[in-house]
Amino acid sequence: MVHHLILLSSGRSGTHLHQTMMQHGLEKAVVLGELFNPSSPFGLEAQTPEFIGMLEEERGIEVDLGKARALANFVREDPVVFLNALSAVCDRLGYDYLCYSILAKQLAGRSIEDILFKFDCSCSFLTRERLARYISLVKARQLGAWKRVDTTSLKPEITVKGFLEDARATDDWFQFLSERVLTAGLNVRHLSYGADLNQPAQTAFYSLQRTYQGICALTAFDFSLIPDFKQEREADPFRSIAKGDLIRDALQQACLLDYAFAEPEVFSADGYV
Repeated sequence: MVHHLILLSSGRSGTHLHQTMMQHGLEKAVVLGELFNPSSPFGLEAQTPEFIGMLEEERGIEVDLGKARALANFVREDPVVFLNALSAVCDRLGYDYLCYSILAKQLAGRSIEDILFKFDCSCSFLTRERLARYISLVKARQLGAWKRVDTTSLKPEITVKGFLEDARATDDWFQFLSERVLTAGLNVRHLSYGADLNQPAQTAFYSLQRTYQGICALTAFDFSLIPDFKQEREADPFRSIAKGDLIRDALQQACLLDYAFAEPEVFSADGYV
């Protein structure tokens, strides 16, 4: 039976880098991206024609990659049905692992619960500093670009209110997931974008090896395959936005600077992780 490795995160937290390293380092695995993204089930487009053909054979599913949004709607309508089909194909092809990510707002809570209780799975949380993640999200939305784009020169205007609304919604997402994963009795791991992934490729990979020890074995690969590219080269978030000094002062006066620079909390049966 294929084991599901589920990455639970929020946008602009390093999920693409995580999945890329899993793709290179994990053998006998199908590694997908945001399978439940409303615009496209990312990762299916990289699978072989044989894999897509077998997926279509399962339960009469039509996988038309030329109609990405329609396919995404189908996948999100009943994710358990689609994951059952994916699992069956993985079993037929001899894969041991099926990896995919679920991000905030991509699935209803009940659908996520169904996945956690239905499949043999392990969950990893991936978090990032609240303010840095929010600024990255604002920049990506303004540019309409999510990968391999230098956003350093863009200085968007943000508001404390907008940041806090996003941060608190993200906190609620991780709280909800923590509770559901705990109820399901699943194996839980935690990765930090800043501490684990925002590092040279080899260092980041070793963090993944330690994180997944006991769940799966990751094998070192040619790390030059991971581009050394940062979308944001400014380390100080207040210098990467317009009127950053005013935002800093407002957060400081509200005693929220520590909150802005911290990551959302997640927990397991052993407490916070």
